[in-house]
Amino acid sequence: LIPTIKQRVYSICSSSDYRPGKCQLLVVREDWQAKGGETKYGLCSSFLTFIRSGAFCVAHSTHSVMQMPEDKSAHIFMAGLGTGLAPFRAYIEQRKFEKAKGHKVGPMTLFFGGRYSKAEYYYRDEFEAFEAEGLVKCCNAWSRDQKQKIYVQHKIMEEADSIWNELGREGSTGYFFL
Repeated sequence: LIPTIKQRVYSICSSSDYRPGKCQLLVVREDWQAKGGETKYGLCSSFLTFIRSGAFCVAHSTHSVMQMPEDKSAHIFMAGLGTGLAPFRAYIEQRKFEKAKGHKVGPMTLFFGGRYSKAEYYYRDEFEAFEAEGLVKCCNAWSRDQKQKIYVQHKIMEEADSIWNELGREGSTGYFFL
């Protein structure tokens, strides 16, 4: 009688090495205005938003298509919007873990954005701390925080020389994840 809800896929936003025994998700609750003016909320995102601390829910992980490069010194470029930030937070945490273990780690550049930084800069304090520590260069684009719209592609163009040096020239060893 009642159809089964479709599987929802959320990206893990934490490194299991950096946060042993924990798995964190970046979930933004969906809401929208229905035709009659009533506010509707996403079923799964609302459930996860309001679940009490310490409560359990049944979930399973699937194989990720995104894998960290084996070469810990390779430059990693990352670009994401909104919750697309999730796997890149995990990447940066993993590099922080590797650095703390004494490994030499390469640079990371994160291109991230949305409309408004105050509402959509998830984990802002963490990213600012990671950047101050020298783990990552954050190239943020907020399209509505100022008069002129700035998008992620503008920030990528600003870093074109660096991207070319790490990805385009002969012998380059960098990676770019979208």
